[in-house]
Amino acid sequence: MAATGRGRDTYHHGDLAAALVQATLEIVNEVGVRGFSVAEAARRTRVSPAAPYRHFADRDALLAAAALEVSRRLRAIHEEAIATVDTPQERLATVAGSYVRAAARYRSGFDILNAPGLRAAHPELREATREFVDLLLPSAFEVLPPGRGAETAVALLDALYALARGYVALLLDGRFGDPGEVAEAIAQRALRGARALVAGYCIPDGPPPGGHPGR
Repeated sequence: MAATGRGRDTYHHGDLAAALVQATLEIVNEVGVRGFSVAEAARRTRVSPAAPYRHFADRDALLAAAALEVSRRLRAIHEEAIATVDTPQERLATVAGSYVRAAARYRSGFDILNAPGLRAAHPELREATREFVDLLLPSAFEVLPPGRGAETAVALLDALYALARGYVALLLDGRFGDPGEVAEAIAQRALRGARALVAGYCIPDGPPPGGHPGR
């Protein structure tokens, strides 16, 4: 793939949209979401500055596509993790550990996932979140005592998400040391915390139903 002197798009090797998404992830990893530009993504994929706009309406659309790719990767990691355990309690808790491991692996991806405004403007990201909830909701129902309904199941998932995201924020902020070196130890902490949280919801007089924040 190369650019001509006239600046025409001459990308011929594979999927340009996918290449732009990968370039976006690499750029954000280096300079953060604020430092990202479509022009730099075009330069790295060796196409004209106008070429990305044939696939993405604007800068946020490209960032949203990158966020969606991160969501897909996260889902694959979670599916692999929960496939190795047998009980619904452990399936729920395991996700917290895999979330921390994924954060250490895809640091820039988490910045994009949490970029302000992307979810509000791009329904495909909200749909990806719903698909993830659907993945875990059956296990949440399984662990709850009789009589607890969907509101409590969703509250449990929100609590697990908050726990895992808290560990991830501290991990990526360097509070525990170098993220790459301590990721597994922090994943184990998150796993233990998630087990305790799930256990609290399993008892009949556990946490009552409550509201859950939008994501």
